[in-house]
Amino acid sequence: MQINYKVKITAPHQHMVQVRLETSKLSTENKLTFFLPSWSPGSYLMREYARHIRQMRVLNKTGEFLHFKQLSKNSWEIDWAKSEIESPTDEFIIEYEVYCHELTVRTSHITREHAYLHGPTYLLGFEQHEVVNPTVEINFPPLWSKISTGLKDISKKREHFIYQARDYDDLLDCPIEIGCQQTDGFMVGNIPHEIAFFGKTYPHRNNIKEHMQQIVEHISTKMGEIPYEKYLFLSHFAPNLYGGLEHANSTALQFDGTKLASRKDYINWLALVSHEYFHTWNVKRIRPKELGPFNYQTEAYTPLLWLAEGLTSLMDELFIYQCGLISLEEYLEMQKNNLNRYYATPGRRFDSLEDSSFNAWVKLYRPDENSANSSMSYYLKGGIAFWALNALLAKEGHHIQELIGALWQRYKDNPSEGMVSKEVFKLVEDIGGVEIRKQFEVMVETTEEMDIEKFFSLAGLKINFERPAESYLGITTETKGERLFVKVVALDGPGYKAGLNAGDELIAINELRVVVGDYAKLAKSLLIDVPYKFLVNRLGYMMDVEVVAESSPQRVKSIDVVDYKAVENCLKGSV
Repeated sequence: MQINYKVKITAPHQHMVQVRLETSKLSTENKLTFFLPSWSPGSYLMREYARHIRQMRVLNKTGEFLHFKQLSKNSWEIDWAKSEIESPTDEFIIEYEVYCHELTVRTSHITREHAYLHGPTYLLGFEQHEVVNPTVEINFPPLWSKISTGLKDISKKREHFIYQARDYDDLLDCPIEIGCQQTDGFMVGNIPHEIAFFGKTYPHRNNIKEHMQQIVEHISTKMGEIPYEKYLFLSHFAPNLYGGLEHANSTALQFDGTKLASRKDYINWLALVSHEYFHTWNVKRIRPKELGPFNYQTEAYTPLLWLAEGLTSLMDELFIYQCGLISLEEYLEMQKNNLNRYYATPGRRFDSLEDSSFNAWVKLYRPDENSANSSMSYYLKGGIAFWALNALLAKEGHHIQELIGALWQRYKDNPSEGMVSKEVFKLVEDIGGVEIRKQFEVMVETTEEMDIEKFFSLAGLKINFERPAESYLGITTETKGERLFVKVVALDGPGYKAGLNAGDELIAINELRVVVGDYAKLAKSLLIDVPYKFLVNRLGYMMDVEVVAESSPQRVKSIDVVDYKAVENCLKGSV
């Protein structure tokens, strides 16, 4: 099929995009099914984008209505046999509107200030039909002046904005930013890299453009080639934003623009850029078998997201260290934080990396108060598992970059076929031997505790632990106005043992009123091994719960360098 989409935004303050889809059916077809995706590649949750559609209609070329009906939550069927008119041609039109007012990397957002259009949220597709060279013509208000996208510009006139993709997958994979965004760019390997910034930031002294270029130069050099003709970094800055979504020749990034002056937060920004850019190779090309070709209407279950995100979570921090954007001390501080998050997640006892990956659709992207007690992030544990693998390889004179190179070569040899776990394990064995493969398989397939201290020791590092002096209740709290509630109860902690529930409102401790502003200080002052009477409001009932505070769990205090040569060999390698 050849599809032409005409996209119009006339009143951005109303958050609506109007879409007119023009195409043709086969002459022999009496029925045709079309759909709107329910999820976005790279974000594994059924987001039900069709809920934002309104005023859909189907017409023939002369403007007469054709019969269609809804088949499911996100699909519809056109039936020419039931239409009361006879179409003069096979051409037809679908018109509809989509509400767009959620600013994330996997949704669309339209306001007076800009429009961010994420393909799966508003571009209909057709079942059992290959779409070739679809085009998108964009019409927007005169108060805006720019479009930024990874789509191919085929506009013949300056005042018309027409873009083309290779197919439907490619079309959905290219988000569009429209507005007065700040744009800039740089060249790497004679290939243009565009930067588009929307939103406000506080003043800072970081050279974002230069640092992004360093990341691109370093990663593309490590990978040995650049697999695109142009690239777009599309960035949104607003308070409390954080996230990214990878695309084949672009990425959408979101970050809190008030935090760029903070060194710690800026390092997180650099790691985010590194993470999403490395996905250009790992995920968008090197990919699990189940992730392409896509079925946008149902879940794509895969046990291999630990490769897609775990390896990327290792490399994002490693890359910005290797290219000199952060110091060794800053890199080790990041590893300390990773380890403390890992040790503070009881769910690692129940959720292997393969299970965590397969269940991403109902666990990782749908967290609740018990998530940390029952599940493990394949981002976090996956990154640590690959850190351990790199330490094992380095001890034998190898480096994780060799595995990445082998994965990339596997993709180039067979770009249409995704990978399965056994192939990854076999590549590990080819590089590091059978024993290293076996150790890595245990980390991926089981919940056996990783000997993290041993792996860091192999890399010339020593992990130092501490046990904080303050007492520990094993709960986290949240406030609602002036009221204080239990948000999370940690597995096997004092609150868990006592029977505190998520959702309990804390009223008093030992008959003394708990005041929101003083709670954090008060909780730390409780004596260890002494019972306290917590008065809580649970579903409207007042009840006492006896809680006995315990010693705080140990945590990583620091990571010391014991052997600088071993550290550099592991982190930078000779490859």
